[in-house]
Amino acid sequence: MNSTIPLKDDLLTGAQEIADYLGWPVRKIYHAKRHGHLPIGQVGAILTARKSELDKAFSALETV
Repeated sequence: MNSTIPLKDDLLTGAQEIADYLGWPVRKIYHAKRHGHLPIGQVGAILTARKSELDKAFSALETV
C-alpha cells in the first residue's frame, strides 16, 4: 500500500475505469482479474484497483 497517495486519488472503481487507465478493452480487464494476472480486487460486483499497484505490477514486468 502506498501511503503517500490519498486513496481517492489512487483508487479505480469499475472495469471501465481500470480499462481506461490501462488503455485496454474492458473484456481484457475481466480476463486479467479472472486469471490473477493483475492486482485487481472486487467489492461486491464492482472491480477495484489502485493505480499505484497496477503501476508497480507493470514495473516488475519491465525488469524481467
